[in-house]
Amino acid sequence: MNGKTRRLTLWGLMTAISLALSVAESAIVPAALFPVPGFRLGFANIAILISVYIFGAFPSIGIVLIRTLSVFAFSGNPTVFLFSLCGGLAAVSVMLALHRIRRFSIFGVSAGGAAAHSVGQIAVAIPIAGNVSVIGYLPALLWASIAAGLLIALISVPVYRAVVTFFRFRPGQ
Repeated sequence: MNGKTRRLTLWGLMTAISLALSVAESAIVPAALFPVPGFRLGFANIAILISVYIFGAFPSIGIVLIRTLSVFAFSGNPTVFLFSLCGGLAAVSVMLALHRIRRFSIFGVSAGGAAAHSVGQIAVAIPIAGNVSVIGYLPALLWASIAAGLLIALISVPVYRAVVTFFRFRPGQ
């Protein structure tokens, strides 16, 4: 398999894994487990985080867009779509920026993306709620999302190593 075919194959796999993890998390992990209403661990971000390190901007943003549109196609909920889209694009943008700076470990990149996801969701919640009082929810959401981002990074490290080894990738290749 040549390099381009290998990259496209892995990009497709990462998209499918991201979608599968998102759907599985919604179906399996009860929301009642979390102290913050509407909070999710964000297991789909394992694929996004690895994609940021292997592919860079375009494919990573593409995976977020495809996953978000696919979940919307399954659920049909426009409000959830807006929250997911804005949170996902904010998260991947911050992850790409922090990764590009090269002063942050995968843990910092993941935690930054998780925090940005929360900020993106609050930015959507303000016009939906019709007032800025939802900003009061942000501190609790940030604490929970940063902890989840660190967990996602912890899971992503061995997965990233396995993907790079199996596909014989070098970052940026």
